[in-house]
Amino acid sequence: MNANVQTSLAEEQRKPQARVRSREYGWNIFLLVIVVILTIGYLVSTQKWYKPGDDIGYNMGLVGGIMLLMLLLYPLRKRVRFLRSLGILPIWFKWHMIFGILAPTLILFHSTFYIGSINAGMALVAMLLVAGSGVFGRFFYTKIHNGLYGRQANLKELQEEMAETGNVKSVLGFAPGIEKALDEFRARTAKVSKGGDAGLWHFATIGIRAVLLSRSLVRQLHHAMYSPAKEKNWNAAQMQRLEIMFGENKKQVDLYIRAVRDVAQFHTYERLFSWWHIFHIPLVYLLVFSGIFHVISVHMY
Repeated sequence: MNANVQTSLAEEQRKPQARVRSREYGWNIFLLVIVVILTIGYLVSTQKWYKPGDDIGYNMGLVGGIMLLMLLLYPLRKRVRFLRSLGILPIWFKWHMIFGILAPTLILFHSTFYIGSINAGMALVAMLLVAGSGVFGRFFYTKIHNGLYGRQANLKELQEEMAETGNVKSVLGFAPGIEKALDEFRARTAKVSKGGDAGLWHFATIGIRAVLLSRSLVRQLHHAMYSPAKEKNWNAAQMQRLEIMFGENKKQVDLYIRAVRDVAQFHTYERLFSWWHIFHIPLVYLLVFSGIFHVISVHMY
C-alpha cells in the first residue's frame, strides 16, 4: 500500500515536468519547421515565381507587417491597466513568440530574400536584429521562470528544489566517493556564487563542469552497483531490478547536479535578462520606425 502511494506521489510530481518538456518539444519542432520552410524558400527564391510588389508578395508583406505590429500588444497588455483583464498573460506571451517567428518568415518571403533598396534593407536588418534578440530573450526567460509559460521563479524555490534532490545522498551510502563529490560541488558553487554574483568565468563554466561531473559520477555509480552483482553472479531477475535501481539513482544524481547549477546561475541570469530588456526595447522602436518608413516609401514611389 505504501509503495503504491509513493508511486502515485512520484507520478504526480513528474506531471508538471512532463508538461513543460512537451511544450519545449512542441516549440522546438515549430522552430525546426520554420527553418526548413526558410531553407526551401531561399532555394526557390531564385526562380522568381513572384515579386515583392505582386499580389502574393505584397500580401505576405502585409500580413507580416500586421504581425509585427501585433507584437506590441504583449508589452501593452503588461503595462496598460485596462488591458490587464484581457486574457491570461502566458497566452499573450505564447502568441508574442509565435508572431515573432512567423512575421520575419513572411517578410523574408515577401522580400524574396533580396534587398532592393536602402529603406528596405534598414527595415529588414532591424527586423532580424529584433528576432535574434528575441531568441536570446527567450533563452534567458526560461532560466528564471518555471517553464516557458510559467511564472517567474525565485532563488528560494530553487534552493528548496535543491534540498529535495539532495535526498539522493541518503541512498548513496554504498558509494561514499559520489557523496563526497556532490558535497564538494555544492560547496564550491555556493562559495563562488555567495552574495548573488556567480562571477563571469564561473557562470560560463559551471554548466560544462556540471556535465562532466555528472558523467564521471554516473560511471562511478555504474561501477559501484554492478561490480558486486557480477562478483555474486546475480541472476537475470536480480540484474533487471538492479538496472531499474541504477536508472533511478542516475536520474537523482543528474537532478541534484542540475539543481545546484541552477541555484548558482540564477542571479546572473536575472541580470542578463534585465540587460537584455535594455537592449531589446530600442530595437523594437527602431523596427517600428523603419517599417513605417519603408511602407510609406513603397506607396509613395
